[in-house]
Amino acid sequence: MRRGQAKDINQYIEIRVKQLEEDRDKATDTYDKQWYNRIISELNWAKSPHHDCFMSTDAQSDWFKE
Repeated sequence: MRRGQAKDINQYIEIRVKQLEEDRDKATDTYDKQWYNRIISELNWAKSPHHDCFMSTDAQSDWFKE
């Protein structure tokens, strides 16, 4: 991303996932590979429009109420 250009979060996530995939492929430890896979899957989930992060009212405490 260059200065003066609008930041696109989807583009950032795609680039970051590619970097993590390269690092995962270079890793020799099984646990490291699993960790990379987890981070990649979380980034893909965050990018996906098919999830709903809204907390329903029964899960909210009094702190969230106006």
